[in-house]
Amino acid sequence: MGAKSADDILGTEYDWLAADGDGHVALFSTAGGGYAPEAFLEDTDAHAAAIEVILAHPTTTAARFAPALAAACENTWRQVAERGLFAFDADIDGGPYQLVAAPQVGINVADLPETAFDVVRRLTFPRLKFVTLRTLSMQALLQGR
Repeated sequence: MGAKSADDILGTEYDWLAADGDGHVALFSTAGGGYAPEAFLEDTDAHAAAIEVILAHPTTTAARFAPALAAACENTWRQVAERGLFAFDADIDGGPYQLVAAPQVGINVADLPETAFDVVRRLTFPRLKFVTLRTLSMQALLQGR
């Protein structure tokens, strides 16, 4: 189990997964300064493993948009969008999460591989709808629970 505190992850990129009120799934990249919910901090290794499982599955849709990165860089945001996930990136200085990639067709949490489903079902924001959001502040995430 990879339990950490917010101070433990400060300054280091961590990715975590969550679902919204519609059952859509998103990947959040902290950029070293973004808000990290307690449910993620309780087991950061489980989130990393779930992301690996998702990326190991074949693509299911196209990315509606995703950033262009240099050929030598792995574009995880595009890869998760091609598997039906929304992708949000934070600011290293703690700014809000910004939508950086979105799928043509979003995957439902119930359709995730079992390992990923077990992780995502523990971190749900029932008051949020990823499909309508461009920016997510820490306050919006806290209120979304």
